[in-house]
Amino acid sequence: MDDPGLSLAHRLQPATAVHALVPAAGRGLRFGGILSKQFELIAGRPLLAWTLDRLVAAGVDSVTVALAGEIASDPPGWLRVHPTVRAIAGGPTRQASVALALSACPAKPGDLVLVHDGARPALDGVDLLAVCQAALNADGAVLGRRVSDTVKRLDGDKIAETIERSSLFRAETPQVFWRQVLERAFAAATRARFEGTDESALVERLPGTVVVAVEARAPNPKLTTAADLPQLRALLETRPN
Repeated sequence: MDDPGLSLAHRLQPATAVHALVPAAGRGLRFGGILSKQFELIAGRPLLAWTLDRLVAAGVDSVTVALAGEIASDPPGWLRVHPTVRAIAGGPTRQASVALALSACPAKPGDLVLVHDGARPALDGVDLLAVCQAALNADGAVLGRRVSDTVKRLDGDKIAETIERSSLFRAETPQVFWRQVLERAFAAATRARFEGTDESALVERLPGTVVVAVEARAPNPKLTTAADLPQLRALLETRPN
């Protein structure tokens, strides 16, 4: 980004407040190890600290991070460094944690709210700006990548068919929405007892909503298994805030 002194709100046209929600209450069972994956040390700092630093450095108006209850009640010192970051107790699922973070978020109805995985610490500032800018002209926007590999549908362990990939898109985060749209989506999902794998899945269920796909420019990997650590370490060591 051009001027590190400008907030994210003032980089957007028109200028619009942007608030971040970070779900980080999960245990990361696929990752393994003793620590939850969001507290895995990378270059001497917890992974979640890198993620929060990215958002704060980009100039978001606030960050609400959902943590396991015992951690939220006594946050570590590195989480209390930024005055715009607040910690809350999350819920038993990602969807529940994001809903709780949204309720605690100070965003106004006409502000943008972005949801970003706590385990994606290498978010590029240009990609963040692009997905927020795209959301201004729609109900929301999702950062991700077009599918380049050949995709197969399975029947058990047998290949049933090859899927046409030209219209397929791998969703990442941030996912950015107007606050009032995201609130409506969560309310509708609660009424229907619908559990989505991301926030866009909830918004897409609202009649007439438009969510824009924004293709990422830079790597934005998520720590899912230990095999992801080398790439993340390399990115964080070579691409500081």
